Amino acid sequence: MKNECSIVRDILPLYLESMVSDETGEFVKEHLRGCPECTAELEALKAEPKIEAVGSEIRDSLETEVMRCMKAARKKLRRKAYRAAAVIAGIFIIVCVLLHFFPVYRLIDIGPMTMGSYYSGGQIAKALYIGSASDRAEAQAVLRLADQAFNDVRHTGAENDERYGLLARYATDTDRYVDASFNEHSLELWAAHLGKDEGWIWVLYSSKTFNHDGSVAHGGWNIPSLWKVERSSGGEWVVVQIREHP
Repeated sequence: MKNECSIVRDILPLYLESMVSDETGEFVKEHLRGCPECTAELEALKAEPKIEAVGSEIRDSLETEVMRCMKAARKKLRRKAYRAAAVIAGIFIIVCVLLHFFPVYRLIDIGPMTMGSYYSGGQIAKALYIGSASDRAEAQAVLRLADQAFNDVRHTGAENDERYGLLARYATDTDRYVDASFNEHSLELWAAHLGKDEGWIWVLYSSKTFNHDGSVAHGGWNIPSLWKVERSSGGEWVVVQIREHP
């Protein structure tokens, strides 16, 4: 009987997996009916976790851990990316604000060759800071008069001088341009620095005056201009000097 038990116990793992022949299976069944020890051995084998199940559990556990690590890594990278984006955005905003109030790039428009030879260092410096809000607001009256001069194609040179003073240079004299029809222009305030009785205004303008047939009578493009202004007895700012590089 002991020899038979030994044989059966060797076969039990295969029997449990249905990997024995029908004859061997019947032999094992018959033995188990009369052998409580081998039956207990079979139940013990059934209770043991299968290798595949253990492997599956390990694999699932590893996959879960890997997913957790990847999720944590992505979250960390996102936080770093957000911080980097915030820093870049902050720097960009600061640079934009600085360039708005201190537009050093205007040196290119003025032209390096004019520095020292045509415009003084102090005059150039006035173009590199836009000026206070109150100065810029006061300068608008001068720009409005200049706009009127640019648009004026209906009066003689003498009439324009009387109407606009030095700004008459931007008007179109009918005694010189008899066929002038209309003007197109842009006028940008660069900077305004006004004291109590005098000050300086930097502007950039483009202008083109057309004849009735559509041809161009005269014009200029992207011209920086420095205007010296003085306050009149009536409290208005009047242009007393215009400096434009030839």
